[in-house]
Amino acid sequence: MKLLKNIRLPLAVTAVAASTVRAGEDLGPFVLHHVANGHEWRVTPWGPTFHLPTGWKIFGIDFSISQHVLMMLFAFAALILVVFPAARRKGLAPVSKLGHMIEAMVLFIRDEVVRPNMSEEDTRKWLPFFLTLFFFLLTLNIIGLIPGFAAATSNINFTAAMAIMIFGVYNISGMAHNGPVHYFANIVPKGLPIAVLPLIAVIEFLGLFTKAFALAIRLFANMTAGHVLILSLLGLTAVFKSYWVAPPFMGFTLFIYLIEVLVAFLQAYVFTLLSSLFVGMALHQEH
Repeated sequence: MKLLKNIRLPLAVTAVAASTVRAGEDLGPFVLHHVANGHEWRVTPWGPTFHLPTGWKIFGIDFSISQHVLMMLFAFAALILVVFPAARRKGLAPVSKLGHMIEAMVLFIRDEVVRPNMSEEDTRKWLPFFLTLFFFLLTLNIIGLIPGFAAATSNINFTAAMAIMIFGVYNISGMAHNGPVHYFANIVPKGLPIAVLPLIAVIEFLGLFTKAFALAIRLFANMTAGHVLILSLLGLTAVFKSYWVAPPFMGFTLFIYLIEVLVAFLQAYVFTLLSSLFVGMALHQEH
């Protein structure tokens, strides 16, 4: 039964790919359609299409609910439904297996991600923020692997928004902790020769922006690549129009799909790790 559940996505996407090829369309538009954002949500390839509301504008800015925004709302609801029951405790111990699993992940983020990059006092202050960041990204990544749902983390607009948020967080926190003048003065390492000081100053200043750029591109590229690879492999089954090539393509697709589950955890971890590192560097520039 577990195997049948795991291959629902390959079977569903193969059916859509086959109908696409029969209609004379290219495989490229088919793949792009399933990774791009839009105002329509189709739960199953053969099911109805839900048209999401549009035209919600405030001061000229479009606040309409797109497919990826809907996935973020699903992630928020899923976290509420999971975290609150998991937070129930009897004494100092969780009362459920789910609670023990969540607690293990919380302790891992605290001890292996946040604490090595910050002081003990800063760890207590910043841990809720980084836990929220990790679990939100993890939930979005997992939702993107469920058949019929979309991957918001494969949208460059979403990853860029998250990176801009982190950019503001580590710069504002650094200026608040060290003072604006000392913060920007301490960006350049001390004791440099005068000849290379201007060059290093420019590089270090640009580094404030490249950190955020790297966060956005890393999450976007890794999540998009996995989904495109899965859809492409399944689409090739329809392109070849042969039942003989279906089993190896399906098997390899299932293997990539299982790797994507690992990538979902890994990318949430890496984004949180780098974010805590950047905030720690901004708070304690002497290190």
